[in-house]
Amino acid sequence: MEDLFRDARLARLLEYWRGKRGNRPAPARSNIKPMELGPLVSIIHLIDVHRDPLGFCHRLVGAEIVDRVGRDVTGKWVDETLYGPATNEVFDGLAAVAWEVRPYRRLARLDWHDRPWIAMESLEMPLLDEDGRVNMILRGASHFTVGADWGVARRMSWPIGV
Repeated sequence: MEDLFRDARLARLLEYWRGKRGNRPAPARSNIKPMELGPLVSIIHLIDVHRDPLGFCHRLVGAEIVDRVGRDVTGKWVDETLYGPATNEVFDGLAAVAWEVRPYRRLARLDWHDRPWIAMESLEMPLLDEDGRVNMILRGASHFTVGADWGVARRMSWPIGV
């Protein structure tokens, strides 16, 4: 499992998510306990999923992410103000997690930001409400590097078997 990710912390986060889901397609947000995550909290990013119309709002962004990216988007919506020309790609990636109810691994260049040379590895996992619908996405983001080091053109993503 650890060889799936460039950062072993993402493998630990995926195992934690899998352990919390039980026999459901994904765990509920209430199953995720920040105190159980320990040092992983700094790479956690929670994104609210809104419906009718579909939208995504950043609820919480871990300190390491804020430090590496150089901005805190807590309380802001996924829209052109934040992501510019990459908005549709970011939105569609989050929509895939919400509709398919499965985790995704992503490598993405942050060319929508004022640090376009940075690339980031992330793991995006759905969380369910009491009705069994995805109401939040738990993202672990780490392994920030120069985008050219990975050969990442813009954004690559892979669904992860659960």
